[in-house]
Amino acid sequence: MLALVGAALLYATVWQVPALFARRRPEAPALLLQSFEGGAWVSVPNGARLPARARVRFAVHTERPASLVLVGLNAEGRATLYVPNAGGPPRLVGGTATVGEQALDGVAGPELFLAVLCHTPLSPSVVLKAAERAAAAAEAPARVQTLDLGCPEARFLVEKEPLP
Repeated sequence: MLALVGAALLYATVWQVPALFARRRPEAPALLLQSFEGGAWVSVPNGARLPARARVRFAVHTERPASLVLVGLNAEGRATLYVPNAGGPPRLVGGTATVGEQALDGVAGPELFLAVLCHTPLSPSVVLKAAERAAAAAEAPARVQTLDLGCPEARFLVEKEPLP
């Protein structure tokens, strides 16, 4: 009987415990933002205040390969395509990658950035239309929860301050 318990314990230790760790849920993708201030790139915390025309740089962290479309929803409910700026969606291989850099649109108020990371690339126009529909339904960029495209999303919210 003791041998049977020992064999069962050995089986569980060798085969079952590693399988439990192998099934752990992958880390959610993350969208990171930096702004250009005083001649240097500075990390921006989620929810930060930025000038409405600030120069920003986007980075995305993902554990899995994915195609990326990055959109912004401003206070007027307009969707802006940030990535790709031309052509089809770039393919990320995993890890953290800088994916774009540009000036914000100048519209004061909240802006929600959404990185849509799909295994199979989606057309940027499909993502833009979904973003505009979500913004209209939510009535404010900060209230948008998902674009509901069946792909993982990462979000980042900033408050853009009016121009002087």
